[in-house]
Amino acid sequence: MDHIQTTLAPESAPKAAPKAMGILLFLTLLNILNMVDRTLITSFGTAIITDLELSDSQFGLLTGPIFVFFYSIMGLFMGALADRVHRPRLIAAGLILWSALTALSGMAKSFAQIGVARLFIGVGESAMAPSALSMIADLYPKAKRGTATGIYYLGVPLGAGGSFIVAGILGPMIGWRNCFMLLGAIGLVLALVLLFLRDPKRGAMEEKQGQEKQGQEKQGQEEHAEEGQGPQEDLIGGNWRRIVSDVYGIVKSTPALGWTMMGAVFLHIPLGAGQFAIVWLERERGFGVGEISALYGLIYIVFGTAGTFLGGILSDWYQARFKGGRVRFLAYLMLGMTPLLISFRFVDPSSALFYVGMAAGMFSVSSFYGPAFSTVQDLTPVRLRGVMTGLLLVACNLLGLGIGAMMTGLLSDLFSANGFIEPLTKALLTADVLSWGAPASFIVASIYLEKALHKQP
Repeated sequence: MDHIQTTLAPESAPKAAPKAMGILLFLTLLNILNMVDRTLITSFGTAIITDLELSDSQFGLLTGPIFVFFYSIMGLFMGALADRVHRPRLIAAGLILWSALTALSGMAKSFAQIGVARLFIGVGESAMAPSALSMIADLYPKAKRGTATGIYYLGVPLGAGGSFIVAGILGPMIGWRNCFMLLGAIGLVLALVLLFLRDPKRGAMEEKQGQEKQGQEKQGQEEHAEEGQGPQEDLIGGNWRRIVSDVYGIVKSTPALGWTMMGAVFLHIPLGAGQFAIVWLERERGFGVGEISALYGLIYIVFGTAGTFLGGILSDWYQARFKGGRVRFLAYLMLGMTPLLISFRFVDPSSALFYVGMAAGMFSVSSFYGPAFSTVQDLTPVRLRGVMTGLLLVACNLLGLGIGAMMTGLLSDLFSANGFIEPLTKALLTADVLSWGAPASFIVASIYLEKALHKQP
């Protein structure tokens, strides 16, 4: 529990350097590209399903397990690497890989070919979040970390929404295949910039009361290195037992951390189901192919951006004034949005409530990133932040997004085979109901967070 005292009791924290904002904005730009490349397959869902003759189950596999399995597992490995190597260069290596495979996706002729490409796109993209979030924690003090993380995660709505706009505007002009190749080429160019970016000093933004502990950790690492077992040699030698033991000990001793991660998993189930959003709108809500893509992308950008930005800022504001921290604010926000999210599935598209519900859903899920990821960073010691971020990504993507996408595809095919009316709608509603576990988990996390604070001397 010592690390809670280090990370939760703010005293005289150092200020972020002027260059921090420039680095943060560039990382946000890369995150935008990350999400555009990842979401293109969703944006062109109907066209790809038709062109490659896919079933809903196969499309669910492409957008779910095939992508997220290696993205998640490699995310944990990349998290460990991010704690040990030059982080901008690690991001550059991942960017080159995922951009090249995005371009190759545009050449796919079958389920197997696009599946292999998606698999390696996941490997490349897994380097981004652990490294970027670890860098942000070293660029900004704890009091500003929720806002900074929220800015970084503006890349999610801007990128995902941007991919739908690409599909709606460029798709009819150059086709889905050329869009994939164009975005891949842009990524390869941006990778060059990362080679000139300096890696921030690790632990530079921690509070003064934590400096002694950090010094002890550094001394221990130096002694370990003198014995011929430095951090990188540890990683190369496959010494994961110590890392697993440390992570297990932190989660066991900090229940708020485990419950926050569990809430994140529940929240990602409807995000996985959301891979079928355009397919659902075009198949069961009467929109023509490509008709709704640009508008959907615009709504995603506006309200997803508002959710991401305000989620970070308002959660920092809430934590400074009320009990329960950022995660309790997040739980209250999601509970307030629930009626709109459910009604969205039932109202007619000609109703204004349909678009209000769509916007509310985008706002709600996007508001998660700043509060949840900054809480995990706050509760984790400096030396394990990359690993813990990687572990969170494994849980969110493999258990949440992966299951959500695969489950939705399988249920849609199952309901359709059994003659259900609007089978995809019913599959999506199942995911919506499962997502109610998120605010419940965040409430429990906030209770443990308060208990931990009261135990401090």
